Amino acid sequence: MSPPNFRLADETGRSNPSRDPRAPLVLLSLVLLASALFFVKLGTPGLFDADEPAYAGAAREMLERGDWVTPYFNGQPRFDKPILFYWLILLSYRLFGITEFAVRVWSALAGVGLVALLWRAARRRIGGEAALWTGVAFSANFLTALLARAAVTDMLFTFFVTAAILAGLTAVEEPESGNRWPARGMSAAMALAVLVKGPVGLLIPAMALGGCLVVFREVRAGLRRLFPWEGPALFLLIAAPWYVLALSANGWAFIEGFVIKHHLTRYTGVISSHAGPFWFYVPVVLVGFFPWSGFLPAALWRAGGAARRRRAETAGDRLAVTCLCWLTGLFVFFSLAGTKLPSYLFPAVPAMALLVGSAVSMSNEKPTTENRSRSEAVGRLSLVGSPLSIPTERPVPLWIAGLTPWLIGVTGGTLAAGMALLPLAFDRLRPAARGVLDGVAPPSGMAWGLAALLLGGVAASLAARGRWRPILLAVTMSSLILTAALVVAPTAYRIVQGSLREFAEEARGIVRPGDPVLVYGLNAPSVVFYAHRRVRPIGAGAPGEVESAVRELREAGRSAALITRSVLTPQLKDAAGLTLRKSAGGYALYVPSR
Repeated sequence: MSPPNFRLADETGRSNPSRDPRAPLVLLSLVLLASALFFVKLGTPGLFDADEPAYAGAAREMLERGDWVTPYFNGQPRFDKPILFYWLILLSYRLFGITEFAVRVWSALAGVGLVALLWRAARRRIGGEAALWTGVAFSANFLTALLARAAVTDMLFTFFVTAAILAGLTAVEEPESGNRWPARGMSAAMALAVLVKGPVGLLIPAMALGGCLVVFREVRAGLRRLFPWEGPALFLLIAAPWYVLALSANGWAFIEGFVIKHHLTRYTGVISSHAGPFWFYVPVVLVGFFPWSGFLPAALWRAGGAARRRRAETAGDRLAVTCLCWLTGLFVFFSLAGTKLPSYLFPAVPAMALLVGSAVSMSNEKPTTENRSRSEAVGRLSLVGSPLSIPTERPVPLWIAGLTPWLIGVTGGTLAAGMALLPLAFDRLRPAARGVLDGVAPPSGMAWGLAALLLGGVAASLAARGRWRPILLAVTMSSLILTAALVVAPTAYRIVQGSLREFAEEARGIVRPGDPVLVYGLNAPSVVFYAHRRVRPIGAGAPGEVESAVRELREAGRSAALITRSVLTPQLKDAAGLTLRKSAGGYALYVPSR
């Protein structure tokens, strides 16, 4: 492919979206790509433990109770997250029925919405080519593909946080327009983010926009633009009512569960054994945002250059510094937290996509002496058909630019090797799986096929030059994601949870409505969802408690069934009142003895 042609940008250094008639087609293509990656086979497989069935089950209990304020799961209040995600699931239950698709659809829709949102922000401030690669980078990476297809709050939360930051950036950029709608939109989006995941919905926009204002020494004027009097009022009008109602309905239990346990303790301590070292999020970025993480060093250098100048020469400068503060703030904040999960860093993925989109669009320009001279002489350049503002700046050092192929190659090669070696390590993994992998043949063909696809795509992209490199990376990642949706996820579900779902659905036919299903040594919210019965958990090592529970249910004339792990069946061998009905896939189903 021939190298791109250049021309002078507008005097303002900003792109004019109306000049490119191809823009709607580019946006449509990005939306179709994201829809394919996020929606194909969205309703299959079943809900994976533990978060998906917990959200799904809590929404169903709210529907059955007619309680729109307090989420309940398994008969107990669930204060893990605020209310908005549950309300949306209730709406989709009305539209699509109580199905896996209905539970996951909001994550997929939010993912597609984010692609459009990021495309518009990049096109308006940087240029059409950068906007294209921003949308591709956000869509075709492992973290986005996983969370856009999962019934969890992360994608919806990230949509509202991103909308708030970009609206606030617009408010700061246009001080003379007198238009208060961007600031109002920021307040409304932050309120919705707080209704999805709590106070962190305020924290992330504050880090991104506040950091940008500090860097450009615009704190006082910027705050006036961001917070007209009606902004905070709108925020409270949207966010406050549910918190007031939840506190009124639940009192101290709400403060203890929501505020103390799931916010303060989650940050200062470790919840559910999700600990990690300070550098935990370094591999999360490299692997989760692969392959676009390879372009991050050059992108961060350029953003750092704009920050060092401490003035916004173009709209792209302000966006780059905002993204730099956005990513850095989140990375440091969650690296200091006691509880660590890969998904915690996901709200920074839009910032990384915007930075990388600009870097990829500029990567066709080799850092030669000729290009440096031309950059100094022209000042601002733009790609034909997609204006691109490039401020005069020091070029990216060769050693930083050289990190891109190394990071892509090493990370991709390591991932491919891990996939290829999985069948060889399968037998060693069986004991840790506690019976789930017993009798399962190593998935050699699937693992080696994925490894070959990844390794071949990475090798081809590294051998390519110019725009062919990101194109091949995008094709490789899209193929991997679709293969995972069509083949890997259903296979993994069948192996890991297929028998558990089967036994839960069978228990539903055994246990009468209102009677509980007993679970022994097992924490699996999917049993609650698929059995559609209350679950009474009994800790492993207490078979006597199982006998007591069965006896109690029988004396009360109630039905009973018990689900446990196959490895725990020896503990129940002599348990009175129970008979092993079947055992498969690492799980066992017991019914009362006759």
